[in-house]
Amino acid sequence: MTNPINTYKVLLEKLWNDEGFKNSFITDPKTILLEHGVNVPESLEKIEVHEDRPDLQNYILPRKEQLERYVLDEENHIISQVIRQSLADDTLKAKLLQNPKAGIKEMTGQDIPDSLTICFYEDTPSVKHLIIPINPNNQELNDSQLEMVAGGLVKLISIQPETTGLIAVDPIAIDRI
Repeated sequence: MTNPINTYKVLLEKLWNDEGFKNSFITDPKTILLEHGVNVPESLEKIEVHEDRPDLQNYILPRKEQLERYVLDEENHIISQVIRQSLADDTLKAKLLQNPKAGIKEMTGQDIPDSLTICFYEDTPSVKHLIIPINPNNQELNDSQLEMVAGGLVKLISIQPETTGLIAVDPIAIDRI
């Protein structure tokens, strides 16, 4: 039996190092996941892939029934707070999904620099979102990113592919994407 964590590690490394493969994955993730031995449930109608960039951060709201096994990044307390509050209040969640900067401001009082775009997506039983994180080996921070690190909105991390990236969203259910 293939170790799912190793599968994701290999997949993430390939996404970071092969632009053509990454573009194919973004276009048709289900096929590529199946080719890599990932068990994709038949009930999953669509997989949407989002790619982080220095000026764009993507986050996924888990379904409420997934929250107990969802690993919130306690080092990024602002995003953890936003996710918890949005899952507890449907009005806040709707605002966050429609206008993330306004939602974050309302929930935390934090302003997001104009140079940064933040997107939140919500998984459903038929749609799964995956995020390709920035390759930490190629990441350089600009002035606004350094400001966000200092303000606690973003943290400096050393990504370990076996514990983050594509599987960061739902590490317990990695065999189900």
